[in-house]
Amino acid sequence: MDPLRVAVAALGLAVLLLLAAYGFSLTAAKVTPGAVISAVALVGIAGSGLLYAWRPGAGGIVD
Repeated sequence: MDPLRVAVAALGLAVLLLLAAYGFSLTAAKVTPGAVISAVALVGIAGSGLLYAWRPGAGGIVD
């Protein structure tokens, strides 16, 4: 496998774990607008990074 894609998959897993922890914290604490904005920003930043890394020719093996 391409090392870049493996690294992206590992970082994607870390982001999923962060979001799962945020979801779990919603059961114990009150939701604030700042927390919701932070979670949405995390998804947007991680999503754009994943899309960029998975595009053809992004520093990895080009078929």
